[in-house]
This record gives sequence, C-alpha cells and structure tokens, in this order.
Amino acid sequence: MLSYLHQFHTGNHADILKHSALIYILDYFNKKNKPYTIIDTHSAKGLYNLNDEQSVKTEEAQNGIKKLFFEARKAPSAVPKKLHLYLDFIKNFLEKELYPGSPIIEFLLKNEESQQFLTELHKQEFIKLNNSIEEIKKYKKEKNSKTFIYNISCWDFIKSSIPPKIKRGFLICDPSYEELSDYKTTEENIIKIHKKWNAGTVILWYPLLSYRINIIEEMIKNIVDSAKKINSNTEILDARLLVEKENSHIETDLKSAIGSKIPRLYGSGLLIINPCWKLDEYLNEILPYIQKTLSQSGNYSLKNY
Repeated sequence: MLSYLHQFHTGNHADILKHSALIYILDYFNKKNKPYTIIDTHSAKGLYNLNDEQSVKTEEAQNGIKKLFFEARKAPSAVPKKLHLYLDFIKNFLEKELYPGSPIIEFLLKNEESQQFLTELHKQEFIKLNNSIEEIKKYKKEKNSKTFIYNISCWDFIKSSIPPKIKRGFLICDPSYEELSDYKTTEENIIKIHKKWNAGTVILWYPLLSYRINIIEEMIKNIVDSAKKINSNTEILDARLLVEKENSHIETDLKSAIGSKIPRLYGSGLLIINPCWKLDEYLNEILPYIQKTLSQSGNYSLKNY
C-alpha cells in the first residue's frame, strides 16, 4: 500500500525525536573532514507546508514542533544547550511555516564530498521530493551536490547498494508500517543491511502503537539479537519518546486515526546500531525537556544494549 502521506504528521513528536537525533549525527560526521554516505530509505517529499490542509487537520505540528518552539522562546533559559542544535536549524523554516524532512536536513548539513542516496516509491512524492531538492539547492551552492534520488523500492535499492563505496556513514529507515507485514519486512532488511555493512550506523525509527506493541517489541528484539550474534560488542541504542500513556488511543487500523485529535502514536522510538559517540548523552539531555514540554502524561527512555 502507498496510502500513507507524512503531511498529516509533519512536525509531530516523532519528527522531533527523529530529526533532533539526525542533526546530532550529521554534526558528528562533519567533525572529521572526510566524506561519508547517507542512505535515506523512505524519503517522502522532503519539505512540508505547515499551513497545508492535511497538517492543519490533525494539529500534530501545533502540538509538536510549534509548541516546542513557542515554549523555548518563552523561557529560553530552560532550554537544554544541546537542543539548540536542532532548534536553530529548524527556526528559519518555521518562520516561513515550513518544516524540513530528513532528506532536506541531510542535504543542507552534509559536507560537499559526501554522497546522499534517497529512495521514494510513491510516484507523486518522488516528484515532489525532486522539486524540494531543486528548491533547496538555491540556498546551498555546490559544484556537485552528490545527491541521488530513486523512484524505486528501498529494499530493491539496498540489494545492490549495501555496503556503499564510501563505508563511513549511516542509513536512516522510517517506514510507514501501514501493513502488519511491514514489521517483518523491515526487521529482515535491517538485519541484512547490518550484516553487509556492519561498520555503518543504522537508524531505525519505529512507532509505539498499543495494538501492535507485541510485534514491535519482537522486531526490535530480533534485530538486536542478530547484531549481537555477529559481534557481541556491537553498540545498540534504543531511545523512546512517549507523549501519552500506552492506552491513550486504542485503534484497529491506520485509517481510523487520520484526522483524529488524539495522537495516533503514544510515542515512537529510534533503534540505532553503532550510534555515534555520546549520542546517548545528547538524547539524555534533550529528551526530558522535550517530553515535559509536549506532554505531562508521557515519558522517555534510553537503553544501551
């Protein structure tokens, strides 16, 4: 199925978790004057208008990034210093009622010698992604952007592209998880990716949905077990941001959630194989503030395997 559109959920708590970590990871890779590879498996259209009807309908940005930014401006002394890495980047977009997806964040922050590979299977989203990259190129002058965009299944792409020629780098994967089978497909492919590129950083975003929590936990366990079987010393970080209680939104499918004022997800997580240095310390500093700002009923957790 290709019915999922991220526009409904742009700038929500899941984006905040994912993109605050992504910006730290890019900053870390840029500290060395060396090229690296970025692979973004579910790129979507890359740039979002927060005044779009779909965004306004769910109010997820209003209760997410807009709320976070408003509270940060109201009481700047309460904001963790490390969170400015994310907020300062997002500021210029929010002032134009825009929000950048991971492809745009990567494109703007990567160094000039690094390669970025973007895949998007949805034809219309692929066209919009191309347009978004072309628009953003106006603000980043490069002789050769080394960004490559493919309208194919990400799983087909990685079969021939992992490991990449430049082995230093990371892959970020955030499927929509529309179908029940997506969890097993994601699990199997993340395991394959790590086996073929065990020096690369693999970032897997996953939802926290009460009616699928068992299959989500099983997916995570199987990925962790596989990585540890290859090398017991492999570092793995599991970071979770919860904005509601587990039973806050009981539902049976994705369609029933679209347009609801109650968050579809009570939270989300990042499973990161080979996390970069001090990523856990960074998240441990920013997540308490983010969680308390977005919700009084949520929580956060960090687990190192």
